Amino acid sequence: MDDASDEWLPSFPVSSSSDSFLQHISSTQLEAVFTPVCPSIRSPLWPQMERKIKARENTDLQVHIDDTLIHCHLLPLQCFSEYFERDVRPGQAVVELPAQHVPPAAFQIVYEWVLDPDRQLEWAHLVAVLSAAEYLRIPTLVERCWQHLDNPRVVENVAFYVFLKAHQFQSEQLRPMMLRRICRFFLSLVSTPEYCELSFAELSVLLSSNIIGVFDETDVLYAACQWLLYDWSERIEAIEPVMALVRFERMRAGDLARFCIYQECVELQPILRHPATKQLVDRALAAICCRRSTAGADGDSDWVRKDRPVANRVRLVPDTKETLAYVAGDTSYDGFNEFLAVLRAKPTVWQTFRLSEENAGLLDDMFGTGAN
Repeated sequence: MDDASDEWLPSFPVSSSSDSFLQHISSTQLEAVFTPVCPSIRSPLWPQMERKIKARENTDLQVHIDDTLIHCHLLPLQCFSEYFERDVRPGQAVVELPAQHVPPAAFQIVYEWVLDPDRQLEWAHLVAVLSAAEYLRIPTLVERCWQHLDNPRVVENVAFYVFLKAHQFQSEQLRPMMLRRICRFFLSLVSTPEYCELSFAELSVLLSSNIIGVFDETDVLYAACQWLLYDWSERIEAIEPVMALVRFERMRAGDLARFCIYQECVELQPILRHPATKQLVDRALAAICCRRSTAGADGDSDWVRKDRPVANRVRLVPDTKETLAYVAGDTSYDGFNEFLAVLRAKPTVWQTFRLSEENAGLLDDMFGTGAN
């Protein structure tokens, strides 16, 4: 009887899935019901992350520079630095950087600049930051540093300050650039030990410049002698190339004659009597005589035609108590050294030096407005 009754029970498919209920409600109805009546009260993500990153919370990277340990976040560095993007392995927790290229203070500034593009770059660390940015391959920061360094106001003593900083980091581009920006400060620079410690390559850049300010080309000769005598035993072999930097043709005939017959202090005799110096003096005297003998003639002599024109230096005007005394006094090497002593005693007196009329406005023309 029970079996017979089961045959008449209706057969319906039964599903345990809750999806079957969705036929009783539409997604439109659900969306309408559950749409918030007010905006979310949750704070945005990025300000929270930015606060934690700037507070150095949950840092995932340790940067070692000499004995300095700096905790930072890798991701912000990877956004700007090709070094951290390409050379740091995923999951690498420690990075060691060379202090000669990336000093600890410079890296701190670099990292703070990564977190804040308006972060100011202190003048005392500009060259160090440039070195770090170049090593870490951060093009935007390199450009920012050059905006500071390659501007019309970086001339004279400021340029030599930058040169000294660049010397610490072996900046092959910045050092010669700064040496070519020294004008009125040249003689004051010669009075410093730092000048005498220049390498021959650096001295060549400086003494080859057309814009170093001098009262006469003999200033350049004496400056060259100053460099040679500073380390005579090591530099005696450099007499010939150093003397070649002096433009003897721009000297007065009387001074050349004095050098030719060695009427100069004993200290300079080994330099003046050197065959290379004697030849340069003789050639300069011959060129002066040749120019005088052909003055007013239609054509120049073979000597004049074959000689390469010698450019003038920037000339300074002796119109102060110190400069008038120097020009009117002893024009020997001893007199030059006495003037250097004055410049050492009055480190800012060079700022009173005035360029000659033909050189007025020269720095503005070369470097832009404001170079004075």
